[in-house]
Amino acid sequence: MIDQYVAQLRREVRGPLLPRRGMLRELRDGLLDAAEAHREAGASDAEAQRLAVEEFGPVEVVADGVRTELAAVTARYLAGVIVVLGAVQFAVATYTWTTAAAAQGWPEPAPWYGVVSRAVDISTLTFIGLAALAVLALGRGARLLPTRRVVRFIAVGTLADIALHIVSCALLTAYAPASMVEWNGPELVAMALLSLGSTLWISWLAVSCLRLTSPRSEDGVHDAAHLAPGLLLRD
Repeated sequence: MIDQYVAQLRREVRGPLLPRRGMLRELRDGLLDAAEAHREAGASDAEAQRLAVEEFGPVEVVADGVRTELAAVTARYLAGVIVVLGAVQFAVATYTWTTAAAAQGWPEPAPWYGVVSRAVDISTLTFIGLAALAVLALGRGARLLPTRRVVRFIAVGTLADIALHIVSCALLTAYAPASMVEWNGPELVAMALLSLGSTLWISWLAVSCLRLTSPRSEDGVHDAAHLAPGLLLRD
């Protein structure tokens, strides 16, 4: 009965492979421990498994809690990726458009171009700082904040920032002080590849967060939004 219960959970829950596998393994171990306790109290094997499953609750409720846990793990990973890749990308872009561009004799940009560029830099650094706070919010702050709302806020904010970043980068590239075909060196290619790769990776993680926190029932019976990350898996 325990194997059937875990198999149904596996069908109900989708998400990052390794965290999902670890959570299901931990839940199965908990069920086996509970069944063993009932066997030691005199229950038969079948009865012990039935009692253990009943104590854990309906599959739908447990699965919803696991999704919340997976969403928190994914969002925390997303925020960490934003901090690391965002910092690297900012450093590469700053070097490319200042040191490398000056070394190649590029002219000074128009005043409006500098204003837009600085605004993009400020927004990038601000978003990296907010991502660092999100890592804390999904760690120590998880018991104080509604996990699903935090995860969805991070995911939506990330996708909005990506859209603004694409528009601003297209604008700055189109009105660059010199033509891109005049660029010599690997800096521009490295920056473009890093930007493309990080955008795709971060977008995929943000969409995964939205999927994991999507409503599962209209009446809210199976809603586990009140559960903090790890609550189902902790003693």
